[in-house]
This record gives sequence, structure tokens and C-alpha cells, in this order.
Amino acid sequence: MTKRVVPDTDRCIDCGGCEVACKVEWDIGHTEERIEVVTHNEGQEGTRYSGGESHTPMQCYNCAEAPCIDVCPTDALHRDEHDLVQVDKDLCIGCSYCSWACPFGAPQYPSEEETAGGSGIMDKCTTCVDRLEEGKDPACVETCPTDALVFGTPSEISDEMRRRGSDTMFTESEAAIVFGTGSD
Repeated sequence: MTKRVVPDTDRCIDCGGCEVACKVEWDIGHTEERIEVVTHNEGQEGTRYSGGESHTPMQCYNCAEAPCIDVCPTDALHRDEHDLVQVDKDLCIGCSYCSWACPFGAPQYPSEEETAGGSGIMDKCTTCVDRLEEGKDPACVETCPTDALVFGTPSEISDEMRRRGSDTMFTESEAAIVFGTGSD
């Protein structure tokens, strides 16, 4: 079963640790964002449930029903041996279809030549697949001081969120894309 990183928005404090950990791990410049903490209702009082300020780390969730894979005309987006969504940079033509299809904005198109993917070529979170092969968690998960990033299978994530008393950030239709229908 595919493990993925999912945010617990009740715990994110917008410290930027996940963003920095990703940049250091992958030696990427300040213009690239493989993970980005997005602030909702900035400055508003209350909880996220009552319209108050909240923060969401956004990255590739390796969706079970990945629309980015479905729309890629060159098959540059594919699942690797870990069932993670990856990009073959040699096949990417920079058409941006995947970016339009992704409900979470994960595919990015850096404009600088000195980027991880190259100018105009799609780049996204890899879920630190090299670290996974070494038995480590993704850099963002390992770094987060509030444990706002949960890494696991859908059932592990569900159990952990329930244990914490946290709700998922996903709408029902988004959850079906991320976790699939009938996933473990």
C-alpha cells in the first residue's frame, strides 16, 4: 500500500521547517517550491473550523486516482516501484496539463535554469524516495517540530488523525482522489 505525506492542519504553525528541509535535501533554489505552507484566512480570529487563520503544507500527495498521470500526453508522469507519482524529466515537454489537472497545485514549472528539473520542465515533491529506500521518513516529515506532517498508508493516516482528534483537510471529492475509493 502506498505511503504518502498528509498534513494535519490543526498542528501546522507555519514555521517553514518543511520547506527548508526540502530545499536542503534536494539542493534547490529559493524560487522552487516542492512543498509550500499556504495560509488561509490570514489574521482572522478563531479556529480553522470557524473561519480563523490556519496553515496547510501543500505538496504532492501521490494520489491513488492521480489526475496528473491521466492527462500527461508523453507519459512523463508515472508510478515508480513504491507506487509514488514521479516525473521522467527526459519525457516532460512542459505543457502544464498536469498542473492544471492537480487539485493541489503540486506540479511546478521553475523558470530558472539552475533548478532541480531545468527551466520549463515540471518539478514536484518526490516524497524523498531515496530516503525511503534507506528506511528514513521524508525530510519534511522528519523535520516538522509539531508533527504536522503524517506519513503512512491511508489506514495508518486515518488511525493517527483519529488518535489526535484531527480532521482531514480534504473535501470528500479530494479524499477520493488522494486515497481512492475502497483503499485500505
